[in-house]
Amino acid sequence: MTGKILLITALLLSCSCSFFENVSKGEKVAEIGNAVLYKSDLDRVVPRGASTQDSVAFVEQYIQSWALKQLLAMKAEEQLPKNEKDVQALLDEYRIQLLVFRYENKYIEDRLDTLVAESERRDYYNAHKESFVTVNGVVKGCFVKMHNSSPSLQIVRKLASGRDADDVEELKSLAYNAAYKFDDYGNNWVDLSIVARDMDMDISQLWGTLEKKRVVEHKDSLYLNLLKVVEFVAPGESSPYEYNAEKIGDIILSRRKQELISTLHKDIMNEAFVGNRIKIVKNEND
Repeated sequence: MTGKILLITALLLSCSCSFFENVSKGEKVAEIGNAVLYKSDLDRVVPRGASTQDSVAFVEQYIQSWALKQLLAMKAEEQLPKNEKDVQALLDEYRIQLLVFRYENKYIEDRLDTLVAESERRDYYNAHKESFVTVNGVVKGCFVKMHNSSPSLQIVRKLASGRDADDVEELKSLAYNAAYKFDDYGNNWVDLSIVARDMDMDISQLWGTLEKKRVVEHKDSLYLNLLKVVEFVAPGESSPYEYNAEKIGDIILSRRKQELISTLHKDIMNEAFVGNRIKIVKNEND
């Protein structure tokens, strides 16, 4: 390359990591034009505790990546027109955005009340039920997958068809020990798409069956998939509060953050006007 011949000095670690001990901190590892990569730069990026072989591979890759970045930058300097190389305004804007972002985060961190009371969550849910409509439907119950040859299969099916709470608990206890796979949805509402995946069924097929009964079976040559539904909310209806409680907490915290930022912005502007730190220069022709 004219006037900018490259000299890339790759110091390969062919013996051991003692390479790093025998080279002074300020020694160059690679040069490309005016850009220099020092050994101290490598010290900061080489993973601690890595083996000699891994360190060698990492250093070689890092030098190549660094060299490519410098080469691309040089090519850009040579080929791009002057107006496209002037990035100072962009860098200044990015610096401002980064500083503001960090300051606002620190401001929020110092002032945000992260405790969301149960009553506040429920009040929000009751006021915004239309925002929690379920697309697929949600269920409470349990899923059991058993070998078709299992000696416990018939009793599991019988317990699943029972309507007493004791039958459900006995079903869970038996399935936990005898089933090939068992998931207890009893304490949590679960989206029907997840249940359909477990059942190895199309979601519309599963939903169609649930409209008629609360015990669903799907069998193949090896296994019986069984779903016992205790509670069910149909698609298009509002999902229960319990299903949305965590999401509501996040929404409330997000609102608190926005309120803090809004207060910060107002206070800063008011402080600036009171202290005459903002001067609006009017054009005499206005």
